[in-house]
Amino acid sequence: MADHIHNDLLIEILARLPVASLLQFKSVCKTWYSLITSPSFVTKHLDQSITNTKRNGSKIIVRVYGTYCTKERYLLLDDDDDQFGDEYSELEVPFELLFGCFRIVGSCNGLLCVLDYYFIAKCQIIIWNPSTRKSEYKVIRLEYEWVEWDLKLPPKVEIYTQGTRLWRGISSAAPSYGISMRCQAFVDGAVHWVAYEPCVGGGVRNLIMLFNMASESFSEFKLPPTLAYQPPPSLSIKKLGQSMAVVCSGPRDSSGCCIWLMKEYGVAESWTKLFSSNLLGRPNRTLGFRKKGEVLLATDKCLASYAPGTNTLATTGFRGNSPIFYIYQFMETLVLV
Repeated sequence: MADHIHNDLLIEILARLPVASLLQFKSVCKTWYSLITSPSFVTKHLDQSITNTKRNGSKIIVRVYGTYCTKERYLLLDDDDDQFGDEYSELEVPFELLFGCFRIVGSCNGLLCVLDYYFIAKCQIIIWNPSTRKSEYKVIRLEYEWVEWDLKLPPKVEIYTQGTRLWRGISSAAPSYGISMRCQAFVDGAVHWVAYEPCVGGGVRNLIMLFNMASESFSEFKLPPTLAYQPPPSLSIKKLGQSMAVVCSGPRDSSGCCIWLMKEYGVAESWTKLFSSNLLGRPNRTLGFRKKGEVLLATDKCLASYAPGTNTLATTGFRGNSPIFYIYQFMETLVLV
């Protein structure tokens, strides 16, 4: 039947199909295999996936380990309003782990950056596409050195380029800031971290440090004054829709938790406080966001979804203590087929 379909129309149809179907269709014939694996089609399918994600929201990966689970598991969920947490698939890890467990430290265009959990000095770093179950080594690395309990600045910056299998330095020097290694956000073609620098007279000033992937250069954004002088561990950076958000929690935030959104990328004056709440007075840790702005939290007993508009908290089917949960936004693509 494909012989009777114009090639342009066939491409438009296939570009709208899920990855699982396309992986099966590669076996239909040599022509379809060549089409689906071609760089131009992978790019077109990626563009369509990004459009669908903006319209319908991304999938969510939940990391579960501990109290109710004897091994580390990564579960893939659709962000469905009515059945969130009821149905999921478990990701199969196609590579061997040096220490038996790992942590996802970044996500971009359907690719996950994975490293061995906590063993930073000797970690294995992998770029992995769970949709195609293929992986390759590639990473941008900031290496900080401690000298007699003092952080040596600036950090050493290296890029592992796909195909060369070599680490290389870059011409742009990193700013002399410390950064929070716990989280980062990929927005508008750049990786963002919460960074900090010492102030004269004591304390630190917080800001956003970013690395542009195309120009391979660093720059920075100011934070709202309310966040600029909070203890760095109380701040975390997240992606909310297509925008960047910063979560502040801890004893110095009297309301328990507040979330700020940069509405216009790169414009410091566009920082807007979305809400501030004690989240019903329950101990919690903010993990990420759902497609309609609900906040995913790790409470003292389970994974929960908080609706700021109604100030209500709904539990999910995932049980366990707060430290075992991590959340990652994800969309399925053919990248690295």
